Amino acid sequence: MNIFKCVIFLGLSLISLTAFSSAKVTDNITIDFESADRLVDILSGDKVSDDQLDQLMSLQGIRATIHQTSRFDNKANAESFRSSLIDVVEGNPVKNDPFRFQQLNERLSEVEDILKIIKRNPQQYLNSVKRGVGDYSPKDIFFDTNIFIVVGGTSDGWAHDDNFYIALQYFKGDYEGLLTLSTHELYHVAQSNFYGKEKNPDSNCEKILNQTRLEGIASIVGSPLSVTDGKEYTEWFKKKFKRNLQRIDSNFVLFETVLFRACRDSSLDFNKIYHLGFSAVWDSPLYFVGFYIGNRIEELKGRDYLISLLQESPSAMFKAYIKLYKDEKNKDLIKFDKPIEDIILAI
Repeated sequence: MNIFKCVIFLGLSLISLTAFSSAKVTDNITIDFESADRLVDILSGDKVSDDQLDQLMSLQGIRATIHQTSRFDNKANAESFRSSLIDVVEGNPVKNDPFRFQQLNERLSEVEDILKIIKRNPQQYLNSVKRGVGDYSPKDIFFDTNIFIVVGGTSDGWAHDDNFYIALQYFKGDYEGLLTLSTHELYHVAQSNFYGKEKNPDSNCEKILNQTRLEGIASIVGSPLSVTDGKEYTEWFKKKFKRNLQRIDSNFVLFETVLFRACRDSSLDFNKIYHLGFSAVWDSPLYFVGFYIGNRIEELKGRDYLISLLQESPSAMFKAYIKLYKDEKNKDLIKFDKPIEDIILAI
């Protein structure tokens, strides 16, 4: 078994390719391949021992994959991880496969190929994913993070506790697609270092604004729309963007509906509405409300102005957008209904 772990300490100046802004990004980044390497090694065999499973389950990347998958599937837990993995490895009938090990097993060669590409030049991978972070960050930003390369589960990428995780089986060998999503997730880590905080962190109302802002701007930074040499994953990702932007008026209506409920019902469980707007099951519609608003602000007022708004509380970006569309020359912008305007302006 070849376990490859790469620790890279970097100080890199990232200069935007546009004329809007530039940022010096100083960071300490660790890339950890161990979870992917061990799981691929196990799936390549026909038996798995208790000792192998115990070692596997102790890895942070595996624990994070279990936690992330359990957010969307109540059958996903440590016990089902072990049992379904054993069934797939040993060729037993698989009744429950919440971590999609059967799919992963079918894509092992693609996973191994993309692992080799990253390991061959991890510096190149890091330079590529960091470029967008510098473009949409203030000057002299610093952050620490660990990148966990994982396999298995139902999410292609996610960020948690200043780390981010990328599940390779979803990319089907599409390295450009991997770079695009990695940029999105790395920007989430950067966001926690300079984005303004909610005035009331317990407010579901502000949580909706904040999540829409976080995911929307990360989707600008990690957009596939300008990628020209991607493969299947990139094309799927582009279609998701185009589909949502074609129905952006309806996405705004959903945003207004969810925000109104969140702001008016103090007993509401945030998780019940979170999935409607931000889960891939529903095509992540509120990502694109934030994407649209951020793009329009940048287009009309400049990127530096957008970055300055991001350093304020979540409502600042939405208040600035309302001010923009009230200007007669911007009458083509999508507008919020008056009750939603009042809610946002009162925060």
